[in-house]
Amino acid sequence: MNPLISIVVPTYNRANLITRTIESLLNQTEKNYEIIIVDDGSTDNTEEVVTPFLSEKLQYFKKINAERAAARNFGTQKAKGDYINWFDSDDIACPNHIQTAIQLIIDSMQPEWIHLGYSIEIEGESIVKDFNLDYDQELKNGNLLSCNGVFVRRDIALSNPFNEDRDLSASEDYELWLRLASQYCLELSNTITSIIVQHDGRSVLMSNPVKLISRFEKFIQYTTENQSICNYLGDRIGYFKMKNYLLLAVDLAANNHKKQALKYIKLSASYSVRIIFEKSFYATLKHLVL
Repeated sequence: MNPLISIVVPTYNRANLITRTIESLLNQTEKNYEIIIVDDGSTDNTEEVVTPFLSEKLQYFKKINAERAAARNFGTQKAKGDYINWFDSDDIACPNHIQTAIQLIIDSMQPEWIHLGYSIEIEGESIVKDFNLDYDQELKNGNLLSCNGVFVRRDIALSNPFNEDRDLSASEDYELWLRLASQYCLELSNTITSIIVQHDGRSVLMSNPVKLISRFEKFIQYTTENQSICNYLGDRIGYFKMKNYLLLAVDLAANNHKKQALKYIKLSASYSVRIIFEKSFYATLKHLVL
């Protein structure tokens, strides 16, 4: 029998975008799924926009604002499916999204988690993200997985919730992927089933230096204090810290916070001399001298 898929859609003040997302999720070739919209305390008319779509297939819950991790965990608790898929409320699902996931789940004998291909839409252009078989190496270097493309078996999702620390917001997904990768094998498909739509309102785009620093510091703390993740990273822990402090430095520099950027580029270099081979190192220097 085909597994039931629960699509959990956290949203916050996306009334102007969520209709297209919902319509794409309802327009699936495979029908064995449910949609759970979790409104994380929106102050716009999100509920009014979602209400016409309510049905046995699509439920809507509104809760007090606590950020995306808490909204995803809330939706996971409400889900009835065999697998959970966390879909962003400003992105688009292709008609093959559920069908491709179910086929991979069946072919892979009900694995703990899977990931499907996706593309990124930037100013009308589409960038396809491909993954090779050595995904471990790529995942250790940075977060290349999309929430839209991840499907986690329900028992695994319930025992491995998103970290709800608000300071971690925008890195909570990568932290979870590392926890899962350190425990379970990821089954991959490069079939494109979703589209990430880049726009100015995406919450991952953060320019506040205090929030940026807190986010990266918390991410590095949570990951490197987790023994399972440390075992997974192995001798790359120093490189991992260098890479993430460097990403923080380039974000700070790009937003004209040069003093803080200089501090973190120095800290980054203290963890690995391989910093000189990173493109973002030179991008940071460029921002610092301009």
